[in-house]
Amino acid sequence: MKRAARRPQPTYALVFRFSDPAEMQYMHGHRISAVVHRDITRRFAALARRVLSRHAPLGGPFNPELGVWVAPFRMKTWSVGFDVEDQVSAMTETGLELAREMLDVELGRAAAMHVDFRLGVLCEPSGQTQPEPLWRALAGRILESNPEAAAPGVSRAEFRDILSRGLLDIHLQPIVSLHDLKPVGFEALVRGPADGPVERADKLFAAAAYHGLHHALELACVAGAWKQAAGLRDPYWLSVNLGPDLFHAPALKRLVRSPRDLRRRVFELTEHLPIRFPRRLAAAAHSLRRRGARVALDDAGCGYLNMGMVETLSPHIVKLCITAIRRIEAGTAPRRAIQDVVGRIKRAKAAPLAEGVETAEQLRRVRDCGFELAQGYLFGRPRPAREVLATLASA
Repeated sequence: MKRAARRPQPTYALVFRFSDPAEMQYMHGHRISAVVHRDITRRFAALARRVLSRHAPLGGPFNPELGVWVAPFRMKTWSVGFDVEDQVSAMTETGLELAREMLDVELGRAAAMHVDFRLGVLCEPSGQTQPEPLWRALAGRILESNPEAAAPGVSRAEFRDILSRGLLDIHLQPIVSLHDLKPVGFEALVRGPADGPVERADKLFAAAAYHGLHHALELACVAGAWKQAAGLRDPYWLSVNLGPDLFHAPALKRLVRSPRDLRRRVFELTEHLPIRFPRRLAAAAHSLRRRGARVALDDAGCGYLNMGMVETLSPHIVKLCITAIRRIEAGTAPRRAIQDVVGRIKRAKAAPLAEGVETAEQLRRVRDCGFELAQGYLFGRPRPAREVLATLASA
């Protein structure tokens, strides 16, 4: 009996391209454009190293034609929390932000903000790894991509207006203790202006990354959450998301006017960018803890975070991503892997939190695995902060 042929391992490619490659020559002329093209080639190689830091690059990036750069790689998997779509989303968001920074450096912000580009991750199922055949396999999909589908929906000026006018809408979702299933805190989640092109959180953050305003959006979310949930009473705590670069940013310090501002506040370290300086981050997290705040790791096992950060940061809470929780029901091996992670979290003296619990069976499983906290639709969907506060006041 013949064995079935093994399916090839797919090749993935991080692709960056200008929507109109000739635009650079119109703006700067042939000679300067050649220098810019050379420098972007070098900078894209550095960008790809950061974005693909958890995967396996296949040689260096290549430049198959004017205005297009491709970095092929193989996607590494792991036992807890791995999901291809999650990885593609994390890499795309990271790449968009870094690409905007790259163009700002090379062209100057005033010129860069007028340059339209696309960045994404494509899959080539045949497993082709050689540049020329890989490019032939991907070229049609890259060039035929719909520019409107990738457009951010709002201009940079419109996005800044949303932030400056405080038009973000803060929602709160409960976090419960698995001891008695009662809320102990709430996570602040953000929505854009109602019925607008960036109302959904994914659209909002994608637009921020495209326009190079991710940090500004995160700080606006923190300020908005603190303002809208100022009436959150004891014993509940409020959790806000923050990227690693902002843990030690002066702008965050300006938001904290007194030590009382940090009382019952949790800063969740998000994974939209790879963490380059863990020791520096640990020092910033320690400073926040010393002033009364708590620190959480968000989506551990997914995105760019890994369990090594638990030992480095010594957080109060570690959240396992929704992908990991869904794997609990997939069989004995994934369940044992999650139990091992939960055990490591507890040994680091942090509380493990199961994110994305949606069913009674998942609740039973996360309890069996040793989780202490949980969050998900089973306990409550995100609701506008004013509604949550009114409900708590009448209870």
